[in-house]
Amino acid sequence: MDILIERRSVRKYTKEDVKKEDLEYILRAGLSAPTARNSRCVSFLVIKNKETHKKLATIHQAAQMVLQAPLAILVVGDKNLAFQGYLPQDCAAATENILLAATAKGYGSVWCGVYSNKERSEAIEKFLSFPENIKAFSLVVVGKSDDNNPPKDKWDLTKIKYESWK
Repeated sequence: MDILIERRSVRKYTKEDVKKEDLEYILRAGLSAPTARNSRCVSFLVIKNKETHKKLATIHQAAQMVLQAPLAILVVGDKNLAFQGYLPQDCAAATENILLAATAKGYGSVWCGVYSNKERSEAIEKFLSFPENIKAFSLVVVGKSDDNNPPKDKWDLTKIKYESWK
């Protein structure tokens, strides 16, 4: 459980590359996430090209940290494979697994939302030549952290209810 509490959003990175075997581990973790009715509708686009990073930072104003990082993983879903509209939940589970696996391997990461912003998602899908059925969900930036901020304690008993909302 420690990894769940230690994970934090990292927005500053060193120039150090992500090792090939670590990237495979991170992607394997992403693909291990549950999907509704085991639809297996989630895929990943690994992006290392700096020119592509520049264009993504232009499209996604909150993803400027991609300019420093060695790679980003675009989590996408195939709406033709997703079970009854569960594509966002399936992609979210895969995104969280990627974040946790990156932390486990000693990397920093941050989840940059794409899905809920129609203009942003359509621009990314067009830029990367996605077919109509493939939908961009999140951009996960990954690299060695150059940010010394410790994880925040998010434990808050006021967020916990039992049996009813009262």
